[in-house]
Amino acid sequence: MADIFNKIRSYALVRDWLGTETVERLLQFAQTNENRFQDAEIIKHGEEGRLDRARRVSKRLGLGDLRAELSAKVTDLLPLIFERLGIKPFKPNKIEVELVAHGDCAFFLRHIDTLTHRDGRRRVISAVYYFHARPKAFSGGVLRLHSLAASGMQCTFVDIAPDYDTLVFFPSFFPHEVLPVNCASPHFRDSRFAINFWIHRD
Repeated sequence: MADIFNKIRSYALVRDWLGTETVERLLQFAQTNENRFQDAEIIKHGEEGRLDRARRVSKRLGLGDLRAELSAKVTDLLPLIFERLGIKPFKPNKIEVELVAHGDCAFFLRHIDTLTHRDGRRRVISAVYYFHARPKAFSGGVLRLHSLAASGMQCTFVDIAPDYDTLVFFPSFFPHEVLPVNCASPHFRDSRFAINFWIHRD
């Protein structure tokens, strides 16, 4: 039983997912809308979002007209996602999308993404797409995926670098965290950018 809780469950990566042209569009969108980003909140079951800078420091924004385009890209990838994660295929009833910017000293302590809404739908699969300006101006910001036990012991977690144009996906009940970011540049464009997707089902 201990092995089950200490084992790192399935996850997968897709490299070169959207291409440099789309990355440049996303960077331009982020830069143009810099003043619209808001501090990211912590959301718990049955509660409104709240700021907690001891647990999470980052800024977030909706993607406007880009949301439908990116959701369609994820939908096209669902057969691969189901196969790699060993999840029985289903038709999502929603795909949440948000753009997140991590500047200097940004982080997100260990948490899970499962969130059940009042209408019964819940997050089942999480996916994170990474992109950034070149040359890369930050370090750190690693995504750490934990086993269910989340003991922090050696071999019970895996670190995934936020590599350019890379998508990583995993079950939403995985404990995970964003390790601190170091970014000496004062320019917003040099942030560690990520697009979070959450795939819902009833």
